[in-house]
Amino acid sequence: MEQFFAVLFGGIAQAAVYSIIAVGLSLVYGTARTLNFAYGGLYTTGAYISWVLTVGYLGLPLWLAVLLLIPILFFIGVAIERFMLRPLRRGRNWKVTAMMVTLGLAFVLDNANLILFGAVAKPMPAFIDGTVSIFGVAVSAYRLAVLIIALLIVAALELFLNRTRFGWAVRAVAQDIQGARQVGIDVNRIFSFTFGLSVVLTGCAGLLLSPIFLISPQGGWEPFLKAFVIVVLGGLGSTRGAVVAAFFLGLVEAAVVYKLGASWTMPVWLVTLLLVLMIRPQGLLGRGQTEAAG
Repeated sequence: MEQFFAVLFGGIAQAAVYSIIAVGLSLVYGTARTLNFAYGGLYTTGAYISWVLTVGYLGLPLWLAVLLLIPILFFIGVAIERFMLRPLRRGRNWKVTAMMVTLGLAFVLDNANLILFGAVAKPMPAFIDGTVSIFGVAVSAYRLAVLIIALLIVAALELFLNRTRFGWAVRAVAQDIQGARQVGIDVNRIFSFTFGLSVVLTGCAGLLLSPIFLISPQGGWEPFLKAFVIVVLGGLGSTRGAVVAAFFLGLVEAAVVYKLGASWTMPVWLVTLLLVLMIRPQGLLGRGQTEAAG
């Protein structure tokens, strides 16, 4: 039983990080109606940048590396939206074209990381060692820290979307782009901001998970696939749905790993997704239309 609780806690901690990734993916889809296939590549890129800033080359302390990592990732996200995706909106069927462009970008990022860092996976040490006893069960102190950090990020994002004027603008664009334009909201600015924020979220998730999973050039595809499943299960465009779905699937993953092994995680996730969508096609918290934060 102690082993089960340890596995369960690990699954919940990873689910919290997956919720960060999924929320960013959901935000971009909810506002710009674009599915970013480069999301996994950006996750890996964030992990590699954090590796370069810390143990790889520069040897910076973690707090300073994070302070540098966030603006770097935000700039990358804004640049992708501004120079790669925004021009596509002038054409017909731009949503499909944008998905193809981000898919191509995903392969570019994978190959760039392969050329720059090699095929050998990079280790990232945990910034907290040891174990912590919770109700008599020893759990990883690092996974506990990851869980707390992830929950704080999700809570801060929820407060931002629901308690600030800019957050209200993001929600307005997600609900009705034309209506948002008519009341004076700069829609392009919202698109750039949400894309930059989403890259920050997935890149920071790469930093958090890199001590658990080694950093490899193609290592972002599994987090992207899991984030996609979470977004669809929670309801396309719903950030709250993404969080609920992430923790629900995290519990499922923990049970599967304990009983069947880690290799069964994705098959069971996909079966769970199909079963839920058969009963509720719009997802757990979806309403049939995309929504920003609810």
